[in-house]
This record gives sequence, structure tokens and C-alpha cells, in this order.
Amino acid sequence: MTEDILKNLKSYQPEQYSSGITNAKLAAVALFKLEENNIEKTFENVVMALQKLFPGKFSLILYPDIPDTIRVDNTLRLDAGKKHAEYILGNRPRGYTLTLVGRVAAEEAIIQLESIQKSNRKQIVSKNRNRFTTLVYAVQSTEAYQKFVKKQFSLIDKFDCRLALQCTLDTAEAKVRANLNGLSEAASFLKSIKEYAEPANDVLKFLKYLEDNWEVLLK
Repeated sequence: MTEDILKNLKSYQPEQYSSGITNAKLAAVALFKLEENNIEKTFENVVMALQKLFPGKFSLILYPDIPDTIRVDNTLRLDAGKKHAEYILGNRPRGYTLTLVGRVAAEEAIIQLESIQKSNRKQIVSKNRNRFTTLVYAVQSTEAYQKFVKKQFSLIDKFDCRLALQCTLDTAEAKVRANLNGLSEAASFLKSIKEYAEPANDVLKFLKYLEDNWEVLLK
């Protein structure tokens, strides 16, 4: 059973459940997930499920790989039980079941957890887009890039190329190459966005030129 829990349940990120969702609802989610996977809802399995799904809430502070059984027990007895939220019925010897109220609470909590995940993903994409746009446009403003666009290849020197990669003549070669890779990653990301595809493609061509002529221009 432990192997089934570890295999079939996916951990949520701490920011998804750190605020706005009570421990009682998280317990209801754990029971709901166990039901979905046809896993018996014993105390031991609920402990494992809560620790796997929400490690930030149900793990020992100093030993994050070990479940906090006391917190789980308190949540099941005091928070989610019949005297409080009324999400679950049962006890440690007999195991647990979800009430109708608990099932509704679990489904609502899962929707909330997933919506937070999607919102965070959109924020990350937006932040990356803004940061990568700044980097790509910075490359386009450099002397080396302008000479490349005008096909003035003989006028492109090491100093210009290093500035284009946000480096100086004293910067270590490994750092220069890392910056080249980072800028290529930024341009590749923007290439998939229609409004940025053209400048991103142009910058990628320039960066490829630098890479192909590394020994002459950058080493």
C-alpha cells in the first residue's frame, strides 16, 4: 500500500496550500485521493497520503522526509472530525470515511489547489517573458549586433562581442560561454511567442554566428 501511495499521489507545491486552505480540507483531499486510487483509508495510509501530498504541512520540521503523525492525528480528530468540520468519520482502529460534506470540501479544495498552480505557472511565464525580452532587446542595441545586421563582419571585434554578451575583456571564458547559452535560451523562449518571433530569430542568428566564430571573436 505504501508503494501505491508514493507512486500514485503527486505532491503539491507549498505555495498551493500554505494559506487559504485549512488542514481539515487537506485531510479531506487526502481521503478523496485514497478513494480515487482504491487504497484503504487506514490511519497509516492517511498519514502517508497527507505527507506525500502536502509535505510542507505534515512532515517533521527537522526531518522533512518523515511524516508528523501527531499533527495528522490532531487534524483527523480535532479539525476534520465530527465535532468540528464534519468532513470525516472514523478513528485510528477502524479507519476513516468521507462524509458528504467532506467530499464536497475535498472537491472544492482540489479546484482551489489546481487554480493556484495554474496562476503561479502563468506568473512564472510572464516574468520570464519580461526578463527575456529585456535581454534580447539589449543584444539588439549593441555595436556587434548592429554590425552583424549590416554584414560588416570584418568590423566586429572581441570587445564588441564581449559587450554583446554582457561581459568585459577580463571575464573568464566559462562565464562568457554561460552568458551566450543564457541569451540563446532567452531568444529561444521568445521565438515561440508571435509578437517576439522576428527579433528573437534575428538574435539567435547573431548568437549562432558568435558561437561558430568563437575562437576568433571571443576566446
